Amino acid sequence: MIDVKEIFNNDEVAKLVSFWLPDNGDGMDLAGAVEYAAEMKIPMLSVAPKDVPVVWPWVETLKMKVIPRFYIKNTVNVETMSDLAVNINSVFKQGAAGAQMILGLDAFDGFVNSLGLVRDDLFFNKDLSVGFDISEIWPLDWERVFFGLKKLHASSVLLVLENDTREKSDFTGRIYAALENWDADKDMELHVMLGNSFMRAEQVYRLVSINRPELLKKLKFFVNY
Repeated sequence: MIDVKEIFNNDEVAKLVSFWLPDNGDGMDLAGAVEYAAEMKIPMLSVAPKDVPVVWPWVETLKMKVIPRFYIKNTVNVETMSDLAVNINSVFKQGAAGAQMILGLDAFDGFVNSLGLVRDDLFFNKDLSVGFDISEIWPLDWERVFFGLKKLHASSVLLVLENDTREKSDFTGRIYAALENWDADKDMELHVMLGNSFMRAEQVYRLVSINRPELLKKLKFFVNY
């Protein structure tokens, strides 16, 4: 089990932690994660969709959001959106406070156009987080990305570092580009999933502090539980 109090050198960063629960956790694992999250006052749990009804009874009385993550690997159109909407609506009925929709940049335009038709009804009073592998996004892509996020009234953008190749990944440069081109709805949050790369989280925190200090209150770091 991770120790939130010790994983970061910067206490301010540690306060921004949320948990990313594994896809294959059993009931005991999930119960332990929720118990520890409650103790540490963790605000949000990212879970596999199948685990929403398992986790929800334990968090129902807590100030903690359960957010299932959906991976979109193919182009989204009206037909595929119909099936996706059924699955999203199902987890909402089971207690989910929103959904993380993680997709490739090449599927984003189709996703925006298709979800836009049902977004307000499907996500009424729910959080919509749109996630990307940050290694796919170049500086010139951000105008298009933020245009789509605003069109969807996204609650947050989630940046995932799928494969950290250190200097070759140009991670800090990509985060810097995202912040320099930030053009989002006023309340949209910045969420970052870096596994347990705590050095990377501290790099993000410093960059946000310097370039977009107004986002510090809207910043969350997901770490593997």
